[in-house]
Amino acid sequence: MIISIANQKGGVGKTTTALNLAIGLTQKAYKVLATDLDSQTDLTISLGIPEMELTINNILKGKAVAKTIVRLENGLHVIPASKDLKSTQLAITKYDILSKALSGIIDNYDFIIMDTSPGINLLTINAILISNIILIPIEAEYLALRGLKDFTETIDQLSEKFNIRLQVKILITKYDTRKKLHIEAYEMVANHFKKELLKTVIRTNVQLAESPGKHKGIFEYSKSSHGATDYNNLTEEIIKIVKGKK
Repeated sequence: MIISIANQKGGVGKTTTALNLAIGLTQKAYKVLATDLDSQTDLTISLGIPEMELTINNILKGKAVAKTIVRLENGLHVIPASKDLKSTQLAITKYDILSKALSGIIDNYDFIIMDTSPGINLLTINAILISNIILIPIEAEYLALRGLKDFTETIDQLSEKFNIRLQVKILITKYDTRKKLHIEAYEMVANHFKKELLKTVIRTNVQLAESPGKHKGIFEYSKSSHGATDYNNLTEEIIKIVKGKK
């Protein structure tokens, strides 16, 4: 099961979601590979992985993927990124380069979680085309809803053009139940994307913001926090979706 965490907009909790969903699934005894496809390397940094000689950049250029995988103490496997990925992204001209690069290891994992860069570039399109689920984190704001419509239309166009079937799921992040704006925005998303909107909501949480700086997931950094509760709920909801349960 390949899940791409994607959004045209940055700062929506994309990397936080990739990080904690990957760790959450690992803690539930699934074999998980987290892949950093963002040249900002936020996922790599958040996991405390130092600068590596081999990264996703090398895989895209034909290096053996197995040599690039970093195995963390918590059981999570990671393909890290580097700043060099930016130039490689610009050089990509094919839609199947990522699928070919990962083809030898896909069956080794229960889940592959891919953190993509903001916006739509050819590498992100590569990720979308090999994914089973596109998980879109968004903030509960009106402008986020407008961007969401554009992004889901792009995904629909790609699905039609390449004749693929994938699920789109929407995750509300940085949610504050005290703010009328957030409540109204949530209702708007629920009205327009009833089937796609997940039941789980990620609430605003200080510990979630702090944990990447400590190179830890929320479960290790603050297991009693709202953030840990919410990402555990997300993990369980994703598992139910994969198993075909409502």
